Amino acid sequence: MSIHVLDISEWLNTDPHFHLAFQPLLALSSGHPVGFEVLTRPVDRNQHPLAVESFFHQASVQGHAVRVDRLIIKHIARFLRDYAPSFPLFINLHPDSLTNADIQDTVRATRPGSVVIEITERGNWLGSVIEPVVQGFRNQGGTIALDDFGTGYSGLEKLVAVRPNFVKLDRSIIAECHMYPVKRNLIASVSHMAKFLGFQLIAEGIETREELLTCIDLGVEIGQGYYFARPSAWNRMVSAPGHVIEEIQTRQSELLESSSQALDALDPFRLHWSLMIENMATSNASPHEQLMTVMATAFKILQPTAMTFLRATDGGLAPVFSLGHSYQDSIPWDPPTFAVNAFQEKAAVILQKTSDSPWELQGPVMKSLSSPESIAIFPVGNPVWAVIGADYMGPYSWSESRLQIMRGMAHLISVVLPQDPYL
Repeated sequence: MSIHVLDISEWLNTDPHFHLAFQPLLALSSGHPVGFEVLTRPVDRNQHPLAVESFFHQASVQGHAVRVDRLIIKHIARFLRDYAPSFPLFINLHPDSLTNADIQDTVRATRPGSVVIEITERGNWLGSVIEPVVQGFRNQGGTIALDDFGTGYSGLEKLVAVRPNFVKLDRSIIAECHMYPVKRNLIASVSHMAKFLGFQLIAEGIETREELLTCIDLGVEIGQGYYFARPSAWNRMVSAPGHVIEEIQTRQSELLESSSQALDALDPFRLHWSLMIENMATSNASPHEQLMTVMATAFKILQPTAMTFLRATDGGLAPVFSLGHSYQDSIPWDPPTFAVNAFQEKAAVILQKTSDSPWELQGPVMKSLSSPESIAIFPVGNPVWAVIGADYMGPYSWSESRLQIMRGMAHLISVVLPQDPYL
């Protein structure tokens, strides 16, 4: 069956089938997964694959994009219930689908933090139509990514209208970026905008070592592409090849060493701090967005392997937001762990050089990341209602100045959010 003559309505009405493929997104600070993009592979009634781009183009042209998305999102919701992945799934939806009540209800019913909705820049939509829908989704703790950035004619307009949590640079910009100054300048410019607007930048379609290292050098925080892994059937333990992780960590060490030799080491702190305060003072941000702004700033200043914010619930400490990984596992109150101790004792827990790490650190996330060598956890609020923690893979990484910054960020969150906004 040729896709250019496929009747999408007929496909929908005759037991439609598709397969899901998953491609990891890696933190370019550590090389560890922070999420997976879900890629839909439609097939005909004989299980023969259909051309993906043409299929979704025809679905849009024939007016069936929302019906197709509704089918896909319900399938993904079932997958989330069955497999409970530790990392969020990035799901690409047609802009019209965001206004569909059925799809909205399905997304809202998923576990908080388990879904990132990608909105393509290629879509012909108006900010005035999408903005209230996106804002409502974000106010309920939803997460948004702007996909295909750099391919449309109104990218900046959509960037302002959507105010995404993630921006994905299109493959056309990343391809051979090490060879083209224009592409490098564009990547650097968007990376600089990320500091002002508080989003994380994702490079899509990294296929070579040179592209990877260029993206790291230009401040891109997350990478995706064939150089790490091709889309495949679900595998929660998938990771980049060892040599790729080594390349990432080596380059980050080189950058850290060169930055520490700068004449004025406080400049990055001043820049990120001033941008954070300006953003929080001038934007009408929700509590969730304010928390994300503070965490993103602390992450950029401290450059840890990972950082996580957990709030207190009846059952234990539940993750709200993570950077460097996506911590999805709640921590029960009993038996006591480092995070629980920090909460109950209302005092920071700091560990250095934990090669012989206690069993408390061996949870699902730490197993996938390997045990951190340095970890710090601070209580938040008075009375305490949450904790914020960060870790480094290297030993003795928590200097007094880093601890002061972490302590200050925890206090700032308690001032901006004096009580739990998620209850």
